[in-house]
Amino acid sequence: MNRWRVPSLLLGMLLAAPAAANQGLDAAFEAAMQRFHLPGLAVGVIENGRVVYKRTQGELIVGSGRKIDSNTLFKIASNSKAMTASTLARLVDAGKLKWDDAVVTRLPSFRMFDPWVTRNLQIGDLLVHNSGLPEGGGDLMLWPEPNHFTRSDIIAGLGHIKPAYSFRSGYAYDNLLYVVAGEVAAAVAGLPYEALVKREVFDPLGLDCRVGEWQVTPTDNIAQPHVWRDGRNVPSSVDEGRVPVITSAAAGGIRCSLDAMLKWAGNWLDPDAKHLEWLSVEQRKLMWTARTPMPISDWRKAHGNTHFYAYAYGFRLADVDGQWTVSHTGTLSGMYSVMMLLPDRKSGFVMMTNGEGDAARTVLTDVLTRYFTRPGQAQSVTALADELEQPRTSTTETDVVDTAGRIAVAPAEATNRLGVWRDPWFGEVQICAKDGEVRFGSLKSPMLSGRVVHVGKRWLVDWDDDAVDLEAWLDFPAGEGPQQMRMAKVDPEGDFSFDYEDLAFTRTAECPNGASLASANFAGNPTVSNARSASAAGMLDVARLSRGIGIDMRYAGADNFVGRPIDGYAKPRCLLKADAAAALARVQRALEKNSMRLHVFDCYRPARAVHEFVHWAKDPADQATRARHYPNLDKSALLGDYIAPVSGHSKGYTVDLSLEQCAPGKSACRMLDMGTPFDLFDPRANTDSPQITPEQRANRRLLRDAMQAEGFNNYPMEWWHFTHRSGADAEILYDFVIP
Repeated sequence: MNRWRVPSLLLGMLLAAPAAANQGLDAAFEAAMQRFHLPGLAVGVIENGRVVYKRTQGELIVGSGRKIDSNTLFKIASNSKAMTASTLARLVDAGKLKWDDAVVTRLPSFRMFDPWVTRNLQIGDLLVHNSGLPEGGGDLMLWPEPNHFTRSDIIAGLGHIKPAYSFRSGYAYDNLLYVVAGEVAAAVAGLPYEALVKREVFDPLGLDCRVGEWQVTPTDNIAQPHVWRDGRNVPSSVDEGRVPVITSAAAGGIRCSLDAMLKWAGNWLDPDAKHLEWLSVEQRKLMWTARTPMPISDWRKAHGNTHFYAYAYGFRLADVDGQWTVSHTGTLSGMYSVMMLLPDRKSGFVMMTNGEGDAARTVLTDVLTRYFTRPGQAQSVTALADELEQPRTSTTETDVVDTAGRIAVAPAEATNRLGVWRDPWFGEVQICAKDGEVRFGSLKSPMLSGRVVHVGKRWLVDWDDDAVDLEAWLDFPAGEGPQQMRMAKVDPEGDFSFDYEDLAFTRTAECPNGASLASANFAGNPTVSNARSASAAGMLDVARLSRGIGIDMRYAGADNFVGRPIDGYAKPRCLLKADAAAALARVQRALEKNSMRLHVFDCYRPARAVHEFVHWAKDPADQATRARHYPNLDKSALLGDYIAPVSGHSKGYTVDLSLEQCAPGKSACRMLDMGTPFDLFDPRANTDSPQITPEQRANRRLLRDAMQAEGFNNYPMEWWHFTHRSGADAEILYDFVIP
């Protein structure tokens, strides 16, 4: 937790508030954390050009014990847009382009649906949401991530997205044209967007921000997104291995720390000579000139007495309680941010969270803004939250269909709808029979895969990945025959980036024989997930949560019962489902108090590795490891109790491990004697074997007790084998390669 005390002027304003919940920024901060169940929160306040308050609380990943601080990087999402706009403004300052240049003169491959718009859309138009694109049009090429769409796909796809209104005649928020803006800047400068924004924005302003590709390390100070599931925060889309360059970077792909965002805000609120050298007064005025009028919500009218609201170059402009504000928000699944500036006061604030913080952001924005515009009159977090939730309850009851009664669509009743379908900009999807059910799978957006079910008379796609939180109807319009298909959000008020309604599919081919976009089918395993990464599978690298755990992944090398590295183990990493990973980290922290640590042999095991084990066990000629791993058993006896065609490890909740004793205050550790080595296929490996010594039995009991305290249950035939209770009923297996 970091906190700067509030100076006398602002403190006096806070103490004047009548309600106890409004007696200070701390009170609002703490109330928001509690009311909205946030896993982490960072808030900074600037008054008269000076940072007067900073506070952070929570964890990078819930259960990791690693605290958020003012240097923690958050995804700032659409707050990236102002940085992209500033990059273009710098190029204008340098005389390398003009705001009224036609985009097609700088990017000849650029196309819109209407040829006239293609010829006349200017660089400035890319930034102000007046192009005619529907709200969120084409966002399914950006999210959910990861996917396989490129920036070239974006530019090509724009020409197929039908406009929702006439060019420059209205407002509809879009992201794709910011991607185009980034590509225009890159083309003009001769650098990739990621290198360009670093050169033009991060480096000259000294911002601790990051964008582009990097290798994740256990020491990275990066907040990871969370979703609220079953009354708790669950990590979602966690960075694993190498973070790739993402297509959406210019629209919403930058990460910054609280300190960086406060520097960024200060550059706009109270620029010094160095700041004005970075960007001229002329360009600053142009960037804060209203371009496109925006609709004013009832909330803004009631809480800010707002009469004017407009979009500028990467910023939103509004009057709030008679004062001028410049702001923007950032929204990604599990990541929310806001930067609010009051330029005439040289004041403002920044808020970032790594949880489902939509309501928290709305409430804190109102509370913190009123500290400046209505001193002593700010409502409490609780009162505002209650007011905000009231209309949502009635909307949910009337607009969202109850989809609880789901019945799987049988292949026999879907024969005229099975096949390969194509949308001009989204590309191919398959609706095909697999293992007795009907499956939907997208070629370029693999997270959009799931089984097709009935809800009443309509079809719905039940997505495999919980991170895809907006389900979709599949509709086959009457009178258009089975060759046409449309999609729509189950929740009409859901995030506009899930723009299913803009898709128009035509059936192009039969389902491939023996192939589909779904994952391979392994013997005895009809439920292998389509997830192709740890993030998509909801798994975490245990080393990210606890650096004290000893990692000795035997199947990534040759020291195992097969005698060679196993398929699917590209790296020796321990991956587990979020609940199991957090629980294992808690076991480690408890053991450290007694100078002990866990020694892990295996965690998540790809289904293909299990397939390789079964194949090995069926080969009687290969006896190379018998003396060490199964000296008292015939190899054929290993199939069944020891090696099964389906492993709980493939579900992500099971771990194989032992225990080490460490010298107090030192890193030197020794393995405790458990009576047998790991992966000895023998009755002596049974947890309660009578053939071991009292000391060995005590060591096994010590391990079992430590694991059971955090919800891990032991498999009695193997003293090293534990499964977390959160996966007791898990059915889905995974087969992505450990990266």
